[in-house]
Amino acid sequence: MNWLVSLTIVCLAVQCGTAVVQYPEDDLYSSLAFVFDTTGSMANDYYQLKSHAESIMNYVLARNNSDIKHFVFVPFNDPDVGPVTETFDPKVIMYKLNQVKIDGGKDCPEMGITAVIEALKVVKPNSYIYVFTDAPPKDSRLVYEALDLIQRKQSQVVILRTDHGCVSTDTSYENIASLGSGNVFDIKKGDISKILNFVKTSMDTNRVNLMSVNIPKKQLKPSPQKLTIDESIKNLQVSVSGLNSNIDVVNPIGKKMDEANGLITDLNLKNVKIINILEPMPGEWTLYITSESSHEIRACGISTKNFDFGFAIGKPKNMSQTSHRPLKGAKNYILVDCPDVKKFITCKIQDLRSDGRTEALPILVFGKNLLLCGPFIPNNNPFYVQVIGMNSYNNYFKRITKTSIIPNEPDIPYIITTKRVIGVVGDELHINCHVESLVPITVTWKSLNYPQQAWNFSQSSEIELVISNITFQHAGTYTCGAKNIAGYSESTTNVTIISKPMISEGNENVTVVLPEGGDYSMTCTGYGVPAPKMIWFMNGSPISHYNDHILVINDILRLIIYDASLSDSNVYTCRASNEAGEIEKNYNIVVKVESAVSIANESLVIDEQDDVLMNCPLTNMNNKWYKDGVNINDLVYKRADEQHFRQKKSSLKIYELDELDGGVYTCMSNNETYSFHLQVAFAPYFVKYQPETMMIGRNETVVFDCKAKGFPKPKVLWRKLESSLPITQWTLKDTEYLENKQILKIHSVDWIHNGTYTCIVKNKLGIEKRHFELYVF
Repeated sequence: MNWLVSLTIVCLAVQCGTAVVQYPEDDLYSSLAFVFDTTGSMANDYYQLKSHAESIMNYVLARNNSDIKHFVFVPFNDPDVGPVTETFDPKVIMYKLNQVKIDGGKDCPEMGITAVIEALKVVKPNSYIYVFTDAPPKDSRLVYEALDLIQRKQSQVVILRTDHGCVSTDTSYENIASLGSGNVFDIKKGDISKILNFVKTSMDTNRVNLMSVNIPKKQLKPSPQKLTIDESIKNLQVSVSGLNSNIDVVNPIGKKMDEANGLITDLNLKNVKIINILEPMPGEWTLYITSESSHEIRACGISTKNFDFGFAIGKPKNMSQTSHRPLKGAKNYILVDCPDVKKFITCKIQDLRSDGRTEALPILVFGKNLLLCGPFIPNNNPFYVQVIGMNSYNNYFKRITKTSIIPNEPDIPYIITTKRVIGVVGDELHINCHVESLVPITVTWKSLNYPQQAWNFSQSSEIELVISNITFQHAGTYTCGAKNIAGYSESTTNVTIISKPMISEGNENVTVVLPEGGDYSMTCTGYGVPAPKMIWFMNGSPISHYNDHILVINDILRLIIYDASLSDSNVYTCRASNEAGEIEKNYNIVVKVESAVSIANESLVIDEQDDVLMNCPLTNMNNKWYKDGVNINDLVYKRADEQHFRQKKSSLKIYELDELDGGVYTCMSNNETYSFHLQVAFAPYFVKYQPETMMIGRNETVVFDCKAKGFPKPKVLWRKLESSLPITQWTLKDTEYLENKQILKIHSVDWIHNGTYTCIVKNKLGIEKRHFELYVF
């Protein structure tokens, strides 16, 4: 097959982005998801929670810089979960919330984890999921699946749990929140508005993790926690989840922060305290935390500077060769992509379930902004990856991963392909397939029309299928499959082939010289897949469908210049465009006026009934005037009515001009002559009349005669009462103009020619009309 010869497999490096994997088009926006318990015990809280969910939605929409464009709603009951609603229209989500029916749920635990998983499956990376419930989960066995998706999607899950007397020791929600740097809020009715106001203002896709520590015991004497802040951090938020917690913050110059100098308390409840500091100064900050129970410390900031990471058992060459979790029980490397870091100082793993204990890893400098560290064998505890470096401003840069990480057993390959690809005939077709695997894999590409091909890779890879010089035959479904020791998985891409638009008449530019008053038609037929959109332009501006001179008809395929005037001299452009591109053809129309050639020394145009005085500039004039070579006195003698000409010295005056007075008047002096070309302007009038009602049989010929005289030469226009368009050979079939449009001839008349025809003759001095009724039998 020809396509196999031109097929290329390329392993591509993934650029810095959301998480370990670049999801096709997903880096353009994030998701906001509501997971709602709809069992009967939620009845008392439903309206309040729904109101606050709507408030959160409106807040997100009102933010001009919000990256949250995708919205998800997952109701859950017992045993039913869903249906899942995902949309880019927030009104759809609010409609679904308003349609919720609160009932069911006879026992206390509900299907909350399943609902969280369904939300995680459809949200985009770096998204926010809010769970509203009053019960522990019934499906705790699925926590591991939820944790895997949290790590893959790098999404934050926040649980808002009201108290309805369900007694349970289940910690599934706590594990989910802890792993994803989220929170579990056990709230009373009076605290709901406080919690949701905090939630509303804490959503930001530029949130970065600075510290995440779980302290497994109470701490009544504060132990200092160091926190590195760089100049890109615009907002510092510290939260402690524990009983009667307290937070003291000291800035880099040793000053304790309070409300008087910038510290804001966002939330202060019995089980959680959250403080916020705007525009923190760069440097090393110190946190002093106390709590009367085991507690979790989280510090995050708002910054556009973050890092990507991935794991591999062999030294990866780029991010596409890594996985989002390390292989359990094996030596692993960590690859870090961290822009704006001039020098890496440390690469550490930090155990989540200790008091922040870290383990430094060997550093292998890999390239610009890239860090390779390891190898290390992870234990079974969740951990964070911590990176410290020096940025371009020579300030320390410290970040930890957004979620904690759990080592994984070998799992079936995880595949991401673009769901839909559009190719253009003649171009190259590119289909990307990202395969994530902790162990060696065999990757295959197959399509219905072509044989399967296979390639082997030692670890995760980005595989690109390239087909040169594609045709419509390359449309169809392409499947990227991968197999390792754990099993087989696949993902499909639907390929649609389109073609660039073409113009049937060719795209060569045309120049046309058109006489004033003439008609001209330009056709522009486009073809392509999909069918192109056709637009006419005049000097770069779109043309309306109809004006006095320019007509666009037949679904924009024909442009007619009717009764051309000097102002119609322009460049007319036909453009055909579709998804594959556009093509244009230009018509340069030049309208010229036919100028009369005169041999006289002067030309005069005088209106009928006016007088004219011609002064001869010659000296020694012999007082003789001639009109068209005939002595003026002979003309006077021939007129019996009254004196029409008067000669006085060297001038000639003519009174009350009429049509017959036009001509060339010449005065003489010896052998010299001087002439005046006199033109008398008069209103048009018809010179021939014919019956105005005509009956003609089908397929016969009819002639409408509108010969007229006048000066300036009258313009003749034709209209048909039954049509809004002027009559041309392109708007009324079988029509023909003769003698400068003074005669309209219709060949082979048919029923469509029935109607009233009007001819209009006009110049600057007047206008005349005639009507013809045509009956075809």
